[in-house]
Amino acid sequence: MGDAEDKIRKTMPLETVETEKLRSLLRQFQGRKVLVIGDLIVSRFVEVAARKLAREAPVPAGDVVGENLLPGGAANLARELVSLGAAVSVVGLVGNDEHGNWLKTEFARSGIGGSGVLTDSTRPTSLRTWIMVNGFHMLRLDRDDRRDAPETVSSKLVEYAVPMVGEVDCIVFSDYDRGAVTGSVISGVVDEAYSKGKIVVGQPKMHHYMDFAGVTYVKSNLEEASKATGMSMVNETSLRNMGVNLLSRLDCKAILVTMGDQGLTLFDRENVTKFPPLGGKKNLFSKVGVRDAMTGVFAMCVASGGNAYQAAVLSNIAAEVRSDLQRNASLSVHELEAPVSTIGDFVRHVVQAPVRR
Repeated sequence: MGDAEDKIRKTMPLETVETEKLRSLLRQFQGRKVLVIGDLIVSRFVEVAARKLAREAPVPAGDVVGENLLPGGAANLARELVSLGAAVSVVGLVGNDEHGNWLKTEFARSGIGGSGVLTDSTRPTSLRTWIMVNGFHMLRLDRDDRRDAPETVSSKLVEYAVPMVGEVDCIVFSDYDRGAVTGSVISGVVDEAYSKGKIVVGQPKMHHYMDFAGVTYVKSNLEEASKATGMSMVNETSLRNMGVNLLSRLDCKAILVTMGDQGLTLFDRENVTKFPPLGGKKNLFSKVGVRDAMTGVFAMCVASGGNAYQAAVLSNIAAEVRSDLQRNASLSVHELEAPVSTIGDFVRHVVQAPVRR
């Protein structure tokens, strides 16, 4: 290892990213109180057994052999957090329909606080229907109203959220551009969280990306970050500039950007830190459930007193572990413990450079 690399590594608090400290954080997950605010979605999976090609067109013809519903969007994030040991409350919208009723029943069954779920009869519950043919994902059909909720509804969501802010360890925004997360909802909750000294983790989509100013941490992906800034990643310099631009405009402590099979990049005020994917180059982050599992682990880590480096490493582990689970499964702390024991080898491959050169 050269002198220059030695100097770079000394700027990273490696002493905080080691096995015993990460294990200690995992033990503190149990009982953390988290408020999830976001777009509640129902994911409907239709399993089809293909028999032949249809006569009318070169597409499979088959029989429906199974169908099941799962929480999606912010509802899935809430489910992942419960599995990690959190006490979770949810603020969001559903329609006055069978899928909205199913979701509220599912929250009650899972022990998720649903008093902040507002039924809006003017819009349907967001529904994603996944068509799985012989086990392969062939088509996804979305039924939802993607317009922002009207200001009267946004005000009601803030009214639901504000009393909960002071009672939780962390607030997480889970935005899927389905209308519940508006600029006024973000600012109303962030202002209250700031006054109470609470951590806010933002998972923005596209429409309101820059409205997340003032949150403590942002977790994004490269495509969304690039579109939000109007900057493309063509090399390491452009990636650094993108991150610095977002840090300045959002005024947050750190931004974690997922980069597919390139791993993760963490931007904070001092450093740009690149974490390779834990299991090597494979695109984990597009798999169902991985995004929410990573966000859930990141939120639980910072809510438990961890720093952004520790949260990034544990999120990286979450991506690897969750990608191997069935879609109806949720991540548990127990499943994170074994990879943590070998984290020393992984940390040696982390690359860091100062923001200001």
